[in-house]
Amino acid sequence: MSDTLATELKALEKTLLQASKDSAGKTTRDLITVQNRLYAQLESLSWLQRRLAIKGQLPPLRGWATSPDVLLRLHAHIMATRPQVIVEFGSGASTLVIADALRQNGSGQLISIEHSDHYGMQTLGTLQAERLEGWVDLRIGELEAWEGEHLNPEDAEKPSRWYPISLLEGINNVDLLWVDGPPGATCLFSRYPALPALVNKLSPNAEIWMDDTIRQEEKDTCERWARDHCFELEYYPLEKGLGRLTRPGASTHSPKLMASQSREGNNHPEHVLGLDFSLPSTLTKG
Repeated sequence: MSDTLATELKALEKTLLQASKDSAGKTTRDLITVQNRLYAQLESLSWLQRRLAIKGQLPPLRGWATSPDVLLRLHAHIMATRPQVIVEFGSGASTLVIADALRQNGSGQLISIEHSDHYGMQTLGTLQAERLEGWVDLRIGELEAWEGEHLNPEDAEKPSRWYPISLLEGINNVDLLWVDGPPGATCLFSRYPALPALVNKLSPNAEIWMDDTIRQEEKDTCERWARDHCFELEYYPLEKGLGRLTRPGASTHSPKLMASQSREGNNHPEHVLGLDFSLPSTLTKG
């Protein structure tokens, strides 16, 4: 009996020891993952700050704000492709970054659509402090009922709401559509109306960029846009995800060439250090 008990105790000890090792190994792997993600954002923030010509500091880029890795790609893309008309839904740090790129390019305009007076005034104050307000047409209007096509079910708990259509007056030949609003809590698939509302106002080579595609609703929205409006869809596996829609056969700049094509030439620090804007081999296409 004692021998049997001793054997069982040894087996239990071995099991507990292995479980402890497995748990420690998982904790270590999780910590390494978090550390690598944090490093990637700090590295992107450092490069972004080098690119920007602003005198002050960026708003906090955690929480709901756009992540540094996305803002870096956005700034590089604008300086490389030189879009003349950009529309964004949801103002904030992206407004400052886009306006800075336009000013460095010396041409273009951003139409920024915002639903909140509070955040809109914060954005305007930041733009004015950097003397960037001339590059931005900031339009603010409370969300209202959306009567057009929507992925939000008719019997959903929260009815479909979106920005006032009147805020889109006078917009034409949009080269880049940046979608980061309205908030996801507005209703299901809250960002869906962006492309249907502007599809007839896009330029022939227009691109649509959707933030936060680590969320399924944003992925579903991008895939529906691509299918219904004949766009090609690519996903960047960044911290919060980025969806990029382009027209088939459109004349676009490869992200890998952005740094070398910038006005700073081959001496640009990103080019010298080999920072690669290309999509990873694990890229998902839709």
